[in-house]
Amino acid sequence: GLAPPLAPDYAADEVGQLAVAFDATLGRLRDALTRERLFTSDVSHELRTPLMVLASSCELLMEYPGIEGRARAQVERIARATEEMQELVKTFLMLARAQRDEGAVASRTTLKEVGDELLGVWRDTIEQKGLKLTYVVNELSPTLYNATFLHSVMGNLLRNAAHYTDEGFIRLTLEADGFTVEDSGVGIPEEQREAMFQPFVRGGEKRGEGLGLGLSLVQRICDDQGWVVNLTETLPHGCRFHVSLGDKGVAPDA
Repeated sequence: GLAPPLAPDYAADEVGQLAVAFDATLGRLRDALTRERLFTSDVSHELRTPLMVLASSCELLMEYPGIEGRARAQVERIARATEEMQELVKTFLMLARAQRDEGAVASRTTLKEVGDELLGVWRDTIEQKGLKLTYVVNELSPTLYNATFLHSVMGNLLRNAAHYTDEGFIRLTLEADGFTVEDSGVGIPEEQREAMFQPFVRGGEKRGEGLGLGLSLVQRICDDQGWVVNLTETLPHGCRFHVSLGDKGVAPDA
């Protein structure tokens, strides 16, 4: 949270006036943060209904025998995009609630459960590009983590790897303290790596219809959960994202 007011601790002199000015600025910042969180929460709530309509409409269209070939492929694309949007809305809602300290009870899961699920989601997309997908599971603890946040972080990093890799490999490694996503894609120059975690910033090779929010969301979630994400290079080219979960999970019987 933000710091408490300073002015009550100072006399009515020059330093006290400075403290009053500081408190006023802090108050405006607090109001701005509150408005941002409320906006995020409200928009996320409002998006849920139309996304549910889109998802159910896609399901009905897929059952219609007259939808074939290219039309079916387009419906499948819409369905996938809708599912991704639903996950994104769910993540933003949970972030807004966490920032308001609402104490919402989140479902929890293990690192391996999320890794297994996302490999199933992304395997076809990655292998259809002719890429080698490697999944390495080292010795893991049974620690439980926020399911929505862990799914979003790992999913965004796998999506990023699939998006920017045209040949070679993508590797997901699960470790005792976190996980690593590596690829042989276009890579990110060292001087641009820090900026890549800012909103609306995309790689040098802008592809598709993305807005550049994936890595920004990864950073926001890691900051909220006390996780640490690091970006380095994979030789001779490519990216290596390591997410350290540390001791921020909970024991299975907690």
